[in-house]
Amino acid sequence: MVEFKTKEVQYTKIFERNRDSKAKVIINVGGARSSKSYSVCQLLISKLLTEQNKTIGICRKTFPALRMTTLKLFLDLLKDYGVYSEKNHNKTFNTYEYGTNLVQFFGLDESEKIKSAEFNYIWMEEANEFTYEDYTNLKLRLSGKIKEGERNHLYLSLNPIDSNNWIPKKAVNEADVEMIHSTFLDNPFLSSDYVKLLTDLIHEDENFYRVYALGEWGQLERKIYSNYKVIPALPDMTLAKWAYGLDFGLVNPSALCKVYLLGDKFYVEERLYRSGMTTADIIEYLTHEARGDIFGDPSAKMMIEEIYRAGFPAHDGHKGVKEGIDLCQRQTLFIPAQSTNLIREIQDYQWKKDPNSTDATGCLPEPVKYNDHLVDAMRYAIWGLTERFGFATRRPGGVKTIHTLTFKQPVGVR
Repeated sequence: MVEFKTKEVQYTKIFERNRDSKAKVIINVGGARSSKSYSVCQLLISKLLTEQNKTIGICRKTFPALRMTTLKLFLDLLKDYGVYSEKNHNKTFNTYEYGTNLVQFFGLDESEKIKSAEFNYIWMEEANEFTYEDYTNLKLRLSGKIKEGERNHLYLSLNPIDSNNWIPKKAVNEADVEMIHSTFLDNPFLSSDYVKLLTDLIHEDENFYRVYALGEWGQLERKIYSNYKVIPALPDMTLAKWAYGLDFGLVNPSALCKVYLLGDKFYVEERLYRSGMTTADIIEYLTHEARGDIFGDPSAKMMIEEIYRAGFPAHDGHKGVKEGIDLCQRQTLFIPAQSTNLIREIQDYQWKKDPNSTDATGCLPEPVKYNDHLVDAMRYAIWGLTERFGFATRRPGGVKTIHTLTFKQPVGVR
């Protein structure tokens, strides 16, 4: 146990390995829920509470992504440990002070804010989002003053999605770098349901099993979507047509996205991504959203019916997975940076490997069923919008076709 003021805190051995590392750069590479990010966050909180005159930098590639994930985790843990103070949290400058120590939260899209900054510790969360140049520049910021016997550290945490990334190609082979590998087996606090979800990946896709269960470097040869752009924020959507896409979950997260059709462009915004939600919970959440057509998972007809009976215009989403993906692939999709879970899913979304193909890129016309909740919701909404509004979509070669499909009644007899 580590004592943070008034509360004993449980941790995993990944916390210990990061705490005990003597390397300047510590790269945490691991599978899903291996405790790597949580452990680094705990370690930095420990340093914040026990050391003196230290400056800590916590960053992701963009600040909206940081605000939705790592910043929230850090502050939630401070509150859980009973040490958060509103007066120490400067929400304008995104800093947190404790005694003589300072935490600075930033994205690399705000590089001006850290131009002359000096840090003792920096954490790059989702480090594969950064470039090698970003990494090199952040290492140069590890110039905060220290006492004899102390050392400044740069911590990286990531899932090993792509073996061609700069981290396995360059960073892990540099001097004064330690790589800490972790898997779900290093996290004794996971539920049996989630462990089963990970171990069952071996029957779904060997690459996803390797990355998310074993924490080993994967390949992205069978990527489904490359036709998306991450933008800082949504433009004015006053004139846009829009609809929601909804994917249901319990152990897996329930996922809701809002898809806007502005001119001939699709904008996809993550609205909800939360596990453990019942249909009643989803209905309660929807009462806080603007009323609009909701296209849901067509295999969950009873849930869609419940949402309809609660007064929402809910419809079956399109059943054809490959057909829906083909439609989405023909668009350029614009995703605001704060839609972090959607961005992660769309980056990882892959076709299943063809077991009979000798080519590493050989695939089946079926996506891997893992981390696909928001991309499924997106597909339902985009198909629903094209079906309802007769949107003109581009096919390869510049040929256009007009979708004029009949807009079907919602499920059940009305």
